[in-house]
Amino acid sequence: MAKENDLSHLPDANRDPITGTPGAHPVGTGVGTTGGALAGAAAGALAGPVGAIVGLVAGGVAGGLGGKAVAETVNPTVEDAYWRNAYNREAYYEPGRSYDDYRPAYAMGWSGRASRNDDFDTLEPTLATEWASARGDSTLDWDNARPAARAAWDRVDRDYFSAADNRLPETGRDGLANDEVVDVLNDLIENAHDGEYGFRTCAEEVESSPLKQLFSERAAGCHATATELAQLVRQYGGTPEEGGSASGAMHRGWVHVKGAVGANSEKSILDECERGEDAALARYRKALKNALPAEVRAVVERQQQGAQRNHDQIKALRDEARARD
Repeated sequence: MAKENDLSHLPDANRDPITGTPGAHPVGTGVGTTGGALAGAAAGALAGPVGAIVGLVAGGVAGGLGGKAVAETVNPTVEDAYWRNAYNREAYYEPGRSYDDYRPAYAMGWSGRASRNDDFDTLEPTLATEWASARGDSTLDWDNARPAARAAWDRVDRDYFSAADNRLPETGRDGLANDEVVDVLNDLIENAHDGEYGFRTCAEEVESSPLKQLFSERAAGCHATATELAQLVRQYGGTPEEGGSASGAMHRGWVHVKGAVGANSEKSILDECERGEDAALARYRKALKNALPAEVRAVVERQQQGAQRNHDQIKALRDEARARD
């Protein structure tokens, strides 16, 4: 009997396109190429259209190699076989749908976790945007594809990465160095800037006066959050982050698009707000996994609790808007 991880007997053994070795992962290579190309294009765009094209090519080459290297730990043949057998037993499965409808979502989940060093909630706004091109012939919209992508992401995170994380050697110290604390705090400041800019954008696009006021208040709250974190950064000898993230900018662009086309403005914009709040909470959870100093942890935990309340309020408003449709 062939060993579980021996794929040489399979017709499609994921052979390396150069060496022909079984078990290579073209899914990881492709995702790395795409991610690297987009990053290269974004950087090159600062130099104009020609720079964007050069960045697209150079980033694609580097990203492809990086994606292949990191994805070697995740076997897409095994993942595909697992979900093909399990998809119709999942809680989100809709009777009558075929595996072909769900497969692109699963592939986005397993390849995304293999090639991206962040959590699903943080990246979800980006994945939602990428779904339009990644879905292929799938008839699922992102709201229906998301649970499958998340399930595949979590399975890979649990089966391939969590065990490896537990094998990391001890650092030999009880807490983080000052520059590491600054890095954690600056990530949360970037998160707060994303929230502030995002809520301002939502306030511009939504028509409801109560929602405009709510979003404006949320923007002010995010600004206050960033200010509080910036004070801590200075206490630990760092320079506070001044801008937001690329995924936050994409989220705001998506809000503008939905507002411009009048795509059920209130519900659609609340959908985007909830995704933004999901991403914010994920970054707080990520920060609290670190051995933060007690005074810093107290601030971060308090802010996380406030972010959770904000998330729950936005979700309740989103549910009300959906019920009115």
